[in-house]
Amino acid sequence: MFRYVKLKNYKSLVDLNVDFTEKKDTPKKLILIYGENGAGKSNFASSFFTLSEIIRTKSNKEILDKITEDMIAKKKNIPVENVIKILKGGLKEIENIIKECKTIGSKDNMLLEFGFRINDKNGVYKFETDNEKIVYEKLDFVYNKNSVTFFEIDNNNIKINENVINKKSYYNELTELTEKYFGKHSFISILNSEIADKRLKFIEENINSSLLDVIKFLDNICIQVNENSSIRGKINNSDIMLKIPEYKKGEINKDEEHKLDTTEELLNIFFTYLYSDIKKVYYKKELIKQKIHYQLYVKKLIYNNLIEMSFDNESTGTQQLLRLFPFLIDSVCGETEIVDEFDSGIHDILVKNIIENVYPSIKGQLILTTHNTYLLESDIPKECMYSFKLDSFANKELSPMTSIDGERIHPNLNVRKRYLNGTYKGTPMPMSLDFDEFAEMLEN
Repeated sequence: MFRYVKLKNYKSLVDLNVDFTEKKDTPKKLILIYGENGAGKSNFASSFFTLSEIIRTKSNKEILDKITEDMIAKKKNIPVENVIKILKGGLKEIENIIKECKTIGSKDNMLLEFGFRINDKNGVYKFETDNEKIVYEKLDFVYNKNSVTFFEIDNNNIKINENVINKKSYYNELTELTEKYFGKHSFISILNSEIADKRLKFIEENINSSLLDVIKFLDNICIQVNENSSIRGKINNSDIMLKIPEYKKGEINKDEEHKLDTTEELLNIFFTYLYSDIKKVYYKKELIKQKIHYQLYVKKLIYNNLIEMSFDNESTGTQQLLRLFPFLIDSVCGETEIVDEFDSGIHDILVKNIIENVYPSIKGQLILTTHNTYLLESDIPKECMYSFKLDSFANKELSPMTSIDGERIHPNLNVRKRYLNGTYKGTPMPMSLDFDEFAEMLEN
């Protein structure tokens, strides 16, 4: 779970510091982020996406190199450069990440800092880049009940706490790898690549469990940002459910049929409770050579006739609910999930009902950007509702609606009405438009 986020020179967020904690420095389990279009909601959600990219660059590079080598060896007809271009859309190198994320025109470094809590222990991970590479990285976390620096690395110094690497020989090996790759890759990315490359027993013997907990937390965050509905992270109940892109159709091994059955049961409950006309959600299956080929279907009441149809024919809002469902499930299972514009295409009242129902069950953290003002009148604690505020110089602040200029707001006030009236400075205040004038301009 995240306690706070600090961003400097990140996209449109030049200097942003957001606190997500309540009493005793405990992270809030639900964050709803409001703001006018262009205020920075999607950019803020993307900062978690960038964090996910930063910790995967070395693994991504190795995947890309392997695919390229395989294609050359097999002499595929598809031009290699075209495949590389496609792959780089999801397997980015650090220079491309910086180019996409650093504030346009900024001469200062880009800095991302994330305060988090794992197993009731607080930590801080941050990294800094110039225009081309990572120039600084640091992780603080709890070791033997004390907060210590696990590592601190810049262009001139590599400081890795010897207590978090259990064997001296592996400590020396990691130091050599860091000397070779730091800048192009973060130290977390190097560790991530090592974990993927080596046996689990070796990793557990050589890397302290506290450091492994941090890497697992960062690696397991699931983020969906608005740009091309990109998803980063993992849906972590994949041992008992289908993975996120595979909900509508696909194939699985016969011995994994339990995943299909569990997913079907949950989706059937979810959609038949939300929609009065959906009577059943289920998978059609076909066994071919020990592979189960499946596709999601619904039985729907239309003009008093029960019609069977593919889920592909459902509305945009219903499709969005299918994409949203795994994030809700994961937050209930204790994971950290970030979804940009989660309610896009979904009826406001339906969204209110879903969030009110999921809130009491969240054991992890759910961070959502939204325009749904009905949630402001829901039973969700108002401390969970944040709004982007812009001053006359376009400086941005993201803070709870329950505080304005540092002063607490009475909880019985109508937050939705105040938000729509512009009290929290998170709503658009456009001038009136004369469309007759537009028509006259076109005629002339």
